[in-house]
Amino acid sequence: MKKDMMKVFYLLLVILFGSAISFETASAQTTEDPEQMFNQAKEHFVKGKYKEAITIYDEILEMFPNNISTLKMKGIAQSNLDEHGNSLKQFFKVLQYKPNDVIALTGMGVGFGNLGEYQESITYFEKASKEKPNSIIINNYKNFINSVILKYPYTPTERPDEKARVVISSIPEWVRPIAKWWSEGKIEDSEFNSALRYMIEKKIIQIPPVETLKQSDENIPEWVKNNAGWWADSQISDDAFVSGIQHLIENGLIVIAIEKEPQKSQEELDHEFYLFEKYLRDISSNIIKEKRYIEYPNPSQDVIKKFLRDYIKWNFEEEVKKASEKFPDPTYKIDNGTYIIHYKVFINDQPNGLPLDHVSTLKNSFAFWEKQELRTDNQNARMEFEVTSQKHEANVWVTWVVRDIGDGVLGHAHLGKGVVEVTLGDYNCDGSFQLYDVNSVETIMTHELGHSIGLKHVSEENNIMYPSFAPSYAYCLLS
Repeated sequence: MKKDMMKVFYLLLVILFGSAISFETASAQTTEDPEQMFNQAKEHFVKGKYKEAITIYDEILEMFPNNISTLKMKGIAQSNLDEHGNSLKQFFKVLQYKPNDVIALTGMGVGFGNLGEYQESITYFEKASKEKPNSIIINNYKNFINSVILKYPYTPTERPDEKARVVISSIPEWVRPIAKWWSEGKIEDSEFNSALRYMIEKKIIQIPPVETLKQSDENIPEWVKNNAGWWADSQISDDAFVSGIQHLIENGLIVIAIEKEPQKSQEELDHEFYLFEKYLRDISSNIIKEKRYIEYPNPSQDVIKKFLRDYIKWNFEEEVKKASEKFPDPTYKIDNGTYIIHYKVFINDQPNGLPLDHVSTLKNSFAFWEKQELRTDNQNARMEFEVTSQKHEANVWVTWVVRDIGDGVLGHAHLGKGVVEVTLGDYNCDGSFQLYDVNSVETIMTHELGHSIGLKHVSEENNIMYPSFAPSYAYCLLS
């Protein structure tokens, strides 16, 4: 039994955890202790100990309720615990301060998808996609949600009316005598304008905003003065008086320094959050009433459960321990001085529920190597691959594996012929099992298939046989 025929080659995993999330807070307050606590929570998080991490996140949020990074990490942890209602609340708070945050937008889409509120889910994925249009993860989610919407009709839960708190006019009684004096000509237009501008800018009176078209030197219309006098005598409503003031602002007769997008008060933010919590309660009620069917947008956890249940079906550990000599040699022919080496490949079934078709992806790996011209015994050689359903006649068996935290291996293969194992996903993204995307699995597959036809590792980083590769994930929020 030759040692080099039994040697297993490893494609090393470069672990990249999304720790680039900074300790940022909406109020720009930071101290050393919360950062240490945040890092401690992350240690629990990457090990999948989400409850322990959440306990620390809650302690940080008691000190800094609007800490953006902590809200996001707590939301992801709760999402991984299937606490989607709670995770949505964290992401919603983030968006109140950072409306274009990609992780929070994607997290909202994931949360609503897991609640079966697919129309709401797709709106957030669309917003996330505008911010990061080339994201494989966001596009995977979008494609899934769109497919579910097409095949599963349902009645979306009605959102609360957020316009119910539109700012209305509010005018203190002591303004009436000022308006009366102005209407009677006892104070000049400029004096009234100055007083009015001061009260609006200082929010002493509140006027629904209008857009100023241009600054004007025209005189104030007489009807506006008449309105002011009638309002001072309680002959017309506040709204009628306000319409006159809005006319002055809109036509540039009064220039008001009002921010285009004024910062919301804490009262307004709290009311928004109150309405959002009501919306989530309504969704939960509708799920029960409708007995709503739900397809979960991230199938990774379901796949791993089924995989581990039927582990022996996919993982040929005992076969790997055997020499590749037990496999038949590939056949070959010589065509114009070039060896044409013919491999028969048996492909094991994929785990149930796997949404990404890696069997079809394998054809791309075949095509890659069939285009290459190699050298063997000082002769040119090309490869041909044929898929077979008979295990006993296969020169190469392809099967699927998953890796534990810190395993550091993406696949392995016998050299020259034998078993090829390709990893579908791992736990290194956020402590929960996450599937790799199609391109990553194809890269792993092509690399390991290279070993199966007799190629060893090389030192050139851009070569497919380079031993190190950082995979991307299909669904992980932290990628």
